[in-house]
Amino acid sequence: MHASSHDHPSYAPRVKHSLEKAEAYLERRPEKHRKEMRLIEAAFDSLAPIHTVLDAPCGVGRASIWLAQQGYDVTGVDLGEAALRVAAEQVKAAGVHVRIEAQNVFDMAYADRTFDAVLCFRLLHHFADPAQRREMIKEMCRVADRYVVMSYHSPWSIATVRRRIRNRISGKPIRQHPASRDEMVSAFAAEGFTLHHHSEWSPFLHSLQLAVFERR
Repeated sequence: MHASSHDHPSYAPRVKHSLEKAEAYLERRPEKHRKEMRLIEAAFDSLAPIHTVLDAPCGVGRASIWLAQQGYDVTGVDLGEAALRVAAEQVKAAGVHVRIEAQNVFDMAYADRTFDAVLCFRLLHHFADPAQRREMIKEMCRVADRYVVMSYHSPWSIATVRRRIRNRISGKPIRQHPASRDEMVSAFAAEGFTLHHHSEWSPFLHSLQLAVFERR
């Protein structure tokens, strides 16, 4: 790892350094967790047979565990010490094998095209700056041999529009920043990837979207 989270200020709030914050993330509503795993399942069902998957960032291990249960060879990475600790505990409790490693998603210590696929779930919307989003996408593409599966927030969803209105009226800061599908396609095209699969969730009813990009 060559860079710290301090090199990317927008990344800092996403890093779970405190044990309290990491453990709080385990309290997500079960139904919400199941819906998110079904979204990931649909994305991975669209892929050709693959073996190795990088979950970046892995947080407390929710997606890493699901991926390992499907038979993938999984590596989960994060920058938060507490998240890594809780993820390792959750992996052990689930009885699956996942390598849990400390890495900065902007500068990972892996060779080019190390993993068959990379999953980047619930991270991109933390970055307001499109240039920073492109920087992260570039690094995910670098370590992916064939696929990058990435979530983003729709700019047209009801929740996104409500956040904009609330920001204008009350000044409440926006912490979940949307990106258009066109922006995503353009950023991945610059790295030699094309859109392979997209979630069937309505971009108007659901903020969270999941897209699969394949190396050309």
